Amino acid sequence: MKWPPVKAWTSHYKIKERRYFVAINYGGKGKNRWVNMLSVLEGEVYIRVPWEELDDIKYWSPGWIDIEEKRNIDLIEIPVNSMDNSICLHPSEDSGLQIPSQAQKLRSWS
Repeated sequence: MKWPPVKAWTSHYKIKERRYFVAINYGGKGKNRWVNMLSVLEGEVYIRVPWEELDDIKYWSPGWIDIEEKRNIDLIEIPVNSMDNSICLHPSEDSGLQIPSQAQKLRSWS
């Protein structure tokens, strides 16, 4: 999958009872790349996902999909013990989530 990441993601596993996330910003280089994600339905649920995990189709799919369309996936609850307060929740310039947006090129949703 190409970098930078698209904005819309579906988790194959529940994270704090949520499955649909927006990639609000990202960073790192090489194997240390990461993506900060915010739940679409609950703004207080946010996580930092290593790019290697996000790029693995066992765990994530780009776009917002109906998870029932995906077969042979055992859905489990992934415990998120505490939210990391160091996670930056400011949208990246190419997210299109800033108003007004000065970015010339925006990342796609899927």
